[in-house]
This record gives sequence, structure tokens and C-alpha cells, in this order.
Amino acid sequence: VMNSTDDLKLGVTYLGNPNGIPLVITPGWACDHHFLKPLANLFPDFKIMLVDMPGYGKSKALSKFSISTRQSANLLLNTIPNNCYLISWSLSTLVAIRAISNDKDHKISKFVSICGTPKFPCDPNWPGIDYKYVVKAQRLFDGQRNNRSIKLFFKMQTKSGLLTKEQGCELMEAYDKMGEIDTEVLQNGIYKMSYSDHREAFNSIKIPCLHIFGQKDHLVKSILANKIINPPYHLCAVLQNSGHMPFYTEPDELKKIINLFFFI
Repeated sequence: VMNSTDDLKLGVTYLGNPNGIPLVITPGWACDHHFLKPLANLFPDFKIMLVDMPGYGKSKALSKFSISTRQSANLLLNTIPNNCYLISWSLSTLVAIRAISNDKDHKISKFVSICGTPKFPCDPNWPGIDYKYVVKAQRLFDGQRNNRSIKLFFKMQTKSGLLTKEQGCELMEAYDKMGEIDTEVLQNGIYKMSYSDHREAFNSIKIPCLHIFGQKDHLVKSILANKIINPPYHLCAVLQNSGHMPFYTEPDELKKIINLFFFI
């Protein structure tokens, strides 16, 4: 059966060493490749591929696929080379998990999630976001004040006390470079965050995975590490002084943990 995404690829920004191991990095909700540069800079020896998700940056024209994790996963698999490592931050972890579970050609050899989860909202057996915040997020992005709300969201990150003034400026600069995102694309992201449950696909993964959490992250709680650690495939690490953006707050520690995992 032909998929509507079969001949399409996501937009990519290349950095690092063109002859290095391919390292694919995917961004969080309301972010494009500009936000990933501090993370990419930690791995100069790799051939870095910063991938824009449907509706963002260089993948703006693919916005109609932003509602579907499955189609976004197909697009990701079409885009990446063989024998690559994959790092996914925040919401794009959902797409990464689907991609790995559908990866018939075994393109992805190792996976790192940063502040990600197979299911964002909580349930009685799963530590996650309280549903009242999920509902609040759905109401907030109703089409009227979207880009203002996003700017506020990033401003809050800069005022969290975890980022330096310089990092705060860098974050706002990335926001300005990204430009406005379509309302529908933002809402689709909130929808996926609210209703996706990829725990089954997650548990079927048979490649080495490392899941990194920030102890001070209010969005993806670090207690999740106790739920998903499952050697040999799923290893976890918690960074004590980080929230949702450890590549800003503890870059050296993050780099050390990830490199150790890549080169074990």
C-alpha cells in the first residue's frame, strides 16, 4: 500500500563533520532547527542533521502531516541515512518512538531521548502531566494569541533561574529566527501531546536507548526514569540541575553522558 508520505522528505540543516557518523536531531513542540544549535554544538565530530518537523522551518510545506505521528514517523524514516544515531527532544520523542518501531531497514542504530516520554499525560500508573494542564494548553492555543503565548512560554524558560542571561537571549533569538507558526500546526502538536500513547511501540524497541531527564523539569517528570529503565535496551539518566532544556543548563554533563552511551 502506498503511503501519501512515501516520496517525501523532511527539511534538514547540516552541521558538524561531513565525514562523521550521522547524528539526527529532532526538536520539541513550537521549535525548529534554530533551537537545536546549542545541542548540535556539543557533537562537532558527528555529521549533524537537524530535522524540522512537519509545518516548521524547512518542512513548512508538509504541515498537513503535523496531525499524524505515524506519517511524521514515515517522513523521518524517509529522510535519515542508514546507520545513524537519533536524538529527540521533548514532543518529537513520540515521532521517534513510532519511527524506531517501524524501522524495517534498521536505519537507526542508537536512540537518545531528552526530556521525552511515550505518553505525556499522567494516568494512575504513569507519572505525567496533570490533565488540567493539558486542558489549559488546549484552551491557550485557540488561534487568537498563539505566537504571543509561545513567546511567553519561552520567556518563562528564560526567567526560570536555570538559564543565564546570555542563554535567555540565545533562546529568544532562536524564537525570532523561527518566525510565526501556523495555528493548526501548533494545535496538532498539543493534540498529539494530549492523546498519544506509544508505550506499546516503546516496549517493542530492540535497539540501545538512553533516556535523559531533568530533575527540575515540570513537563516531563524525572520520576519517569524509574518506570522506563529496562536493560539492556532502555537506560536512564537524570540531570540534577536541569529543567526541560538540559543542553542549555548542563551541556558538559549531557555531552559526557551521551558520548559515553554512543561509544560503549
